[in-house]
Amino acid sequence: MANWVMVLFFLYTIKRIISYTAPEDCEWTALNDNDVSLTCHLERIVASGVLATNFSLIQSQSTSSLTIICDPMYFESHLAPLSFVHLRYLKSLNIYQCKLKYLSKEAFIGLENLRNLSIQTTNNYWKIFSLNMDDNSLDEMQQLAVLNLAYNNLQNFSDALLCELNSLKILNLTHNDLSTILSKDNVSDYEGSRNCAGSLSELDLSFNKINRITPKNLQKLRKLRLLNLAHNNIEDVDAFLFTNFEFLQIIDLSNNMLKKIPAVLFQDSPDLREIYLQDNAIYSIPSGFFSGLQQLLVLNLSSNHLSSNLIHQPFIDLIRLVLLDLRNNELTFINSTLLLSQYSLQMLFLSHNKISFIEDNSFSSLYNLHTIDLSHNHLEYLDAFTLNGLYVLSDLNLAFNNILMIHPDTFKNCSTLEKLSLQSNNLSFIPDSLAALQFLKSLNLENNDISDLYNSSLLLLKQLRYINLSQNKIGNLTSKNFKLLPILKELDLSKNQIYNLQHGVFDDIESLIKVDLSDNFLTDINGLFMNLKVLKHVNVSRNKVQWFDYAVIPVQLEKLDLHSNEIEILGNYYELENTLQLVQIDVSYNYLVDVNGASFPNKIKVIRINNNRISNIHPFTFIAKSNLTYVDISNNKIQNLDINTFRLNQNTLKKPLPQFAISGNPFFCDCNMEWLHHINKPDGSNNFPRIIDFNEVVCKLSFTRPHSYIHLSKSKSSDFLCKYGSHCFALCHCCEFDACDCEMVCPDECTCFSDQTWNTNIVDCSSQGYASIPSVVPMDVTDLYLDGNDISRLSSHAFIGRKNMRTLFLNNSNVHTIDNRTFNGLVNLRILNIENNHLPALYGYEFESLIHLEELYLSGNKITFVANITFQNLKMLSILHLNHNFIKEFQVWNLNWNSRLTSVRLSHNPWICNCDYLELFHEWLHGASFVRDVESIQCRYNETAGLYLTAFNMSSCSQPNYRNYFELTFHLYYIAIPIISLLLIIMILICLCRHNIKVWLYTKYGIRLFKRNTYTAESEKLFDAFVSYCNKDETFVLQFLTPELECGEPSYRLCLRYRDLPLSEYVAEAVTEAIECSQRTIIVLSEHFLRNERCRFELKTAYRESQCNHKHKLLIVVVGKISFKSLDSDAKQCLSNAHIIHWGDKRFWQKVKFIMPNVNPRTVLR
Repeated sequence: MANWVMVLFFLYTIKRIISYTAPEDCEWTALNDNDVSLTCHLERIVASGVLATNFSLIQSQSTSSLTIICDPMYFESHLAPLSFVHLRYLKSLNIYQCKLKYLSKEAFIGLENLRNLSIQTTNNYWKIFSLNMDDNSLDEMQQLAVLNLAYNNLQNFSDALLCELNSLKILNLTHNDLSTILSKDNVSDYEGSRNCAGSLSELDLSFNKINRITPKNLQKLRKLRLLNLAHNNIEDVDAFLFTNFEFLQIIDLSNNMLKKIPAVLFQDSPDLREIYLQDNAIYSIPSGFFSGLQQLLVLNLSSNHLSSNLIHQPFIDLIRLVLLDLRNNELTFINSTLLLSQYSLQMLFLSHNKISFIEDNSFSSLYNLHTIDLSHNHLEYLDAFTLNGLYVLSDLNLAFNNILMIHPDTFKNCSTLEKLSLQSNNLSFIPDSLAALQFLKSLNLENNDISDLYNSSLLLLKQLRYINLSQNKIGNLTSKNFKLLPILKELDLSKNQIYNLQHGVFDDIESLIKVDLSDNFLTDINGLFMNLKVLKHVNVSRNKVQWFDYAVIPVQLEKLDLHSNEIEILGNYYELENTLQLVQIDVSYNYLVDVNGASFPNKIKVIRINNNRISNIHPFTFIAKSNLTYVDISNNKIQNLDINTFRLNQNTLKKPLPQFAISGNPFFCDCNMEWLHHINKPDGSNNFPRIIDFNEVVCKLSFTRPHSYIHLSKSKSSDFLCKYGSHCFALCHCCEFDACDCEMVCPDECTCFSDQTWNTNIVDCSSQGYASIPSVVPMDVTDLYLDGNDISRLSSHAFIGRKNMRTLFLNNSNVHTIDNRTFNGLVNLRILNIENNHLPALYGYEFESLIHLEELYLSGNKITFVANITFQNLKMLSILHLNHNFIKEFQVWNLNWNSRLTSVRLSHNPWICNCDYLELFHEWLHGASFVRDVESIQCRYNETAGLYLTAFNMSSCSQPNYRNYFELTFHLYYIAIPIISLLLIIMILICLCRHNIKVWLYTKYGIRLFKRNTYTAESEKLFDAFVSYCNKDETFVLQFLTPELECGEPSYRLCLRYRDLPLSEYVAEAVTEAIECSQRTIIVLSEHFLRNERCRFELKTAYRESQCNHKHKLLIVVVGKISFKSLDSDAKQCLSNAHIIHWGDKRFWQKVKFIMPNVNPRTVLR
């Protein structure tokens, strides 16, 4: 009876689970007999409106876990109150990527049984807003044990949120924007007195912006077991931060900005097991910092600034420490007291320091240590007692030091060592001390200065399985070097200086699986590997090997790398292709010229023969390779491939097709290569591989018009052509007679091509001097090229019977006449090119039978007349070129009959400038978008270029006298242009010579152009000009300058520096006053003037006056040669706006008087 009850209960449970129905966009999985986990993918959560998210559709009874994932591209989500009120059995709720901005206190009502709540909005990636929560929003979930609020861009989190969560154990606040641990903002006195969050055991605050922690922040978290504060901005911690934290076991303060740590920080946390302080800026460890931490197991102090001047025995209380990480610090030596009491230590990391010395017996107490990393330091020598006491050491890393010598007894007490790395040191020979390492399995001596292996210490390492001797200076080797290494499995001798190896050199290494001899100078590998019965992988790349045969490798070899050698042939003298187990071979970058089926074993999977000189791959080369997956034959010299070259074995049909790479070869794509065009098209046969670089394969075509090369992916079957001289079809019975329509005979001096199906038959008679159409053009010709000949007349029925012709080129053939019915019978002609001939007119009958013509090229002829019906029958015409002819008038609007036109060219014709015609022409062009040269269409009037039709004004033709008006406008247009051009030239010349013109007008007629002649108040000044000069230039001033200006017409009142001013100590004030009392200042500029400080002062004073009084002008008279480029900046500034005249210039006095002020008639005192 009990069994039946169990069965019925089970069936009821199954029925209930099976009857579960998930809403749209959701999927469910059964967790057990009663519970269902539901996952829903939404665009976003909508609180109200037509698009509101309806969570009530979720079945309540069986749903124990609900995950909501929003689309990350949508913006804001809103969670309505009472959204989950009916889900009373829900235990886990996860909301991911929903951009929630606020959670109200009613949001989670009804979730009394919830144990796990995770809300990750990823607001931290958007940075637009942060998640805000009502202080009572979590009060309903009193059973909550795990709360995950990571990735929400939280800027504030009050512990009042946790006051009702007495069961909460784990709180995750990582990846937010918090600056404090748990804030107390807006907390009532009652809540402040409660122990909110007191039940927490794990708190994760990593990846925030916390910069300081005080005891007040953690005063209610006494039960914490784990505290993660990594990746913050903490610079300082309070000394009593962890007082009474007796349950704390794991503390992570890594990746902060700590520079110092208080000595008593962890004294009240005796149960600490793990401390992480890496990636800070700690310089020292205070005395007693680790006191009382006897339970500590893991200590990470890496990536700080710790030096060797630590306090005496800093880790003395850490007797149970298992892992100590001191990497990336500034340690320079290790003394015997540093690790004196770490008996339990198992892993020690000291790499990336500056350690150059290790005191004897420094590790003597570490008898449980099995891993030590001393790489990337400055060690030069290991003493006999350096590693004393490390009895169980199994992994020792001494790579990247400067070790020159190792004492013979260094490893005497480390006999259990299994892995030793001495990579990148300065060892010149194999240390004798290695003889003590009887259990050593892996030895790395890469990148040293070892030149030979004659040291017997290697021969004693009977447990050695791996040895790396690459990047040394090892020369030739003999069998004695490896005689006693029977279980060695991997040997790396790459990047040495090995030129020759003795036959059987590796024969004693019976267990050898992999050997690397790359980057040496070997020329022959015969006799090296054939006796190694378990060898699987050989690398002899980048050597000088010139000869290879499969007989030189063992049968069971699986991988062979021979790339970058000088091998010309893959020999297989003993026909071992069915015996060899080789699955991968690389012979790229060699000198191979030919490959066939015997070149590769039949079990091969991967073949690399790219970048060789291969020009021939035999048919059926790969047909027996049933395991083939990848072949690279790119970048060779292959021109032709037989259709059977890539043919595969039928046994491979159930496997994925092999991938071939063939680009970079100079393929010549004639009709025999047409199969390659279809190779990647699925046809159900799977007899050929898939070409993975199909889009990169380039072919050279046999018929090079219109292009010589083409990408294989863009080619057509008609591109693959072969030459022929004559051809007779199998069903043709008249080939023995002269007149046989089904016989294909290529005309003399012509070149003919066809594809394999003869659907394309090209006859190329270009530039062969034909005076008429060849009489023996094949009847099935599809493309006929007669361009560049001298065929003046195209007679009637010249192409009769060529019904398959699609292309006809007669351009540049001196054609003068096209007879009626010349093109009769060419019912399938698509392209006709008669450009650059001498056709005088088109009378309408020339193309009437070409009803399928699509492209017609007539440009560059001498056509003067085109009948209106010429193109009427060409309903399929899409391209028409009539440019560069002599057409004056043609009813172009008749081209509307050709509805398929896409490109028409009509420019460079002498269209008449008749207003009636132009109006219709212009109107037609307005709707003819297919005219490609509309901007260049221009009419002509009396052999003179006229208006462009785009500039034609139709309104001018609508007046009663529109014709006269148009002609008058036309004449005025061509008269106005030269006149306007002449006026522009005159104005430009006037602008360039305006100063000389002003001077000439003033001298000749006394007119100051563009200047006022009214006598202003300036004339009331005492002097017309003040003359500043150096006393060494006084002769020029008194004999030339002064007489002309004071005694000439007109005469001016001058004040001379050395004649009229007193030579007193107040001369500076006198000069300044004289300049202010003058309308002009004349500077006699010379080398003497520029060297004189007083003269330079007068120049600056005059410049300052001209800046303050714009009517005061500065006149510079240059005497002698002066380089203005060498002047200092002050002198250049003073001369920038001055009038400069050189003594001896043409019209010198006229220029000077032009700049001088106007003077009224007055009595001049002389």
